[in-house]
Amino acid sequence: MAAAAAALTIVAAVLVWPHAKNAGPVIPAFLPVFATWVTLTEGLTALLLWTQYVVSGRLLFAALSGAYAFTSVIAAIQLLVFPGIFSTTGLLGAGPQTAIWIWVFWHGGFPVLVTASLVGRSIPSTLGRRARGRAVVVGAVAIAIALCALASAGQSHLPSLVAQSGSYAQLSSSPAALIVEAMCLAALGCHLSATRLRSLMDLWLAVALLGTLIDVTLTLSASARYSVGWYAARGASMVSSSAVLGMLIYETTGLYRRLSETHRTLVETSARDGLTGVFNRAYFDERFAREFSFARASNQPLCVLLIDVDHFKQYNDMFGHLAGDKCLRQVSGALAGTLRRQGDVVARYGGEEFVVVLAGCEPTAGLRVAESLRAAVEKLAIPSASPDGGPVTVSIGLATSFSNTGESATALLGLADAALYRAKARGRNRVVDDIAGEATAIVIPASAERFGH
Repeated sequence: MAAAAAALTIVAAVLVWPHAKNAGPVIPAFLPVFATWVTLTEGLTALLLWTQYVVSGRLLFAALSGAYAFTSVIAAIQLLVFPGIFSTTGLLGAGPQTAIWIWVFWHGGFPVLVTASLVGRSIPSTLGRRARGRAVVVGAVAIAIALCALASAGQSHLPSLVAQSGSYAQLSSSPAALIVEAMCLAALGCHLSATRLRSLMDLWLAVALLGTLIDVTLTLSASARYSVGWYAARGASMVSSSAVLGMLIYETTGLYRRLSETHRTLVETSARDGLTGVFNRAYFDERFAREFSFARASNQPLCVLLIDVDHFKQYNDMFGHLAGDKCLRQVSGALAGTLRRQGDVVARYGGEEFVVVLAGCEPTAGLRVAESLRAAVEKLAIPSASPDGGPVTVSIGLATSFSNTGESATALLGLADAALYRAKARGRNRVVDDIAGEATAIVIPASAERFGH
């Protein structure tokens, strides 16, 4: 993107160059819009760079903040003194040469300050010591004000750069203009040599310095104010003022996005059960209450399944607790891997019990899901401690909430618990459905592939 911005700016300047001296339309509103744009963008850039200094303690950011604060202040003052904007000759005691000399100080001072910031790269961070950085920024602003005061109060001591007619002939051949052009070119060269464009900041600072160089070049090639070259130079200046700001906004947006992703990951990690990796009881309590309220408000059914690993105490007694932990991890993995919808939730309810929440799920569909969960655990073929020597199995109690029933979230969970109790009482390894307090047992032999309701 930086390369594209630089290439487009250069191409536009080359295309404009042959027509730079042609007279353009006089648009009085253009200059206030331009100056306001530059003042605001440079000021925002200075603020964001200062924020980076406060966070990192690197003097580089304070120096760059000072460079952009310098430009913001000097652009605002130039608008006030520009002839024909707020008064015929300009405010603050301005004369006919004040605005152009402020332009010279502006376009000479910015590249000098950016080059001076290179020194800050070698100075170690001083996190927590803002006085040095504050002095740099205040010093840059003071320089801007002093130079503007010189251009206004000391105009009689400065050579004339613009004729009364507004012609730029004197400016183009003046030593001051040539010095500014050389300073811009030297600043860009020093920046490229010192930074090697290693970072986004380096890349977009190069674009800003290039924009300033093109601004100066087109201004010197223009015949007068409001010529084609003059307008194009102002456009290059707007590119220069916006380059680093755009990069900082892009980086800030990316930072917030990464922080949001990190926060979500931390929240999910804190909501996970340490042993099984599925959601923990605290997350279930919060999520289940939210899903229940939403189901009531949206007139949607809500299924909850309580799942218990059969004969798990005997399993621990026979194989040991380490094997028991492994068994729970395998069971939870089978449960989580069987659920297909993104919104379905499986959590560890406590001990060897798990709970599944199925939002917007009718009882028949809930039974199918419950049966698939039961079958998935059975297919793990984990040796069990049951008397018949079969694999580890689970018993499942299911309850469904409808908007026309009066149970609460706690009551619905109680119905599922009652259904689970019936499943265990009737021989385990089965699903029992409990709707509106009327229990219907679904007995599923271990070898069955289908079930009845």
